[in-house]
Amino acid sequence: MLTLTIVALLVQAPGRPLHYWGPRPATLRTDAAPREGPEARVREVHGVVDGGELVLRVTFDRPVREALYLPSGAPVSGRLRAALYVDGDLNRRTGWTAGAGDPRTGADYRVDLGVIALGADERVRAQALVTVSAVALVGGTRQRSLWTGDHSATPERVSLRGDAVEVRLPAEGFSISETARVALVDGEQAYEGRLRSIVQ
Repeated sequence: MLTLTIVALLVQAPGRPLHYWGPRPATLRTDAAPREGPEARVREVHGVVDGGELVLRVTFDRPVREALYLPSGAPVSGRLRAALYVDGDLNRRTGWTAGAGDPRTGADYRVDLGVIALGADERVRAQALVTVSAVALVGGTRQRSLWTGDHSATPERVSLRGDAVEVRLPAEGFSISETARVALVDGEQAYEGRLRSIVQ
């Protein structure tokens, strides 16, 4: 019975698709090889503005649910994370100030993706939640919270699909060009790319 419970935790139906990506090329790719140890690494990011909403697909080097639970089925925190910086107006003189040559300079928004583990109680089993938060980056170094969600409470906004997490941010509070710039920093490495218009 315990084995069946563990399998059910790890092999769950994928979340609903939040966008049809088709053959759309990645906004950015990293040189991330599968990492020794438990922490997942970002392999590529897809992004598009769809109906005024920014939709992101962050693909990791392993199945997402594999990073959320130990082989015993216990949920864990911190093994899957990413921080994306979005330059919504394509102006490096506005937004975040991170220094010359840093791709985060000029970013107007940051989207943080991570995992928190919740303990069980008499009504809810222990589980790992993939959480997403978005902040506006203003005045060089200040930030203002815009939105938070997770794949359990807001499945229409955060969806787990195989080795990817899809996020659809609400339009309210965001102003993002269809060809906005997106940056990802992983340790000492920085990557950036541009969204492609949905009509191309």
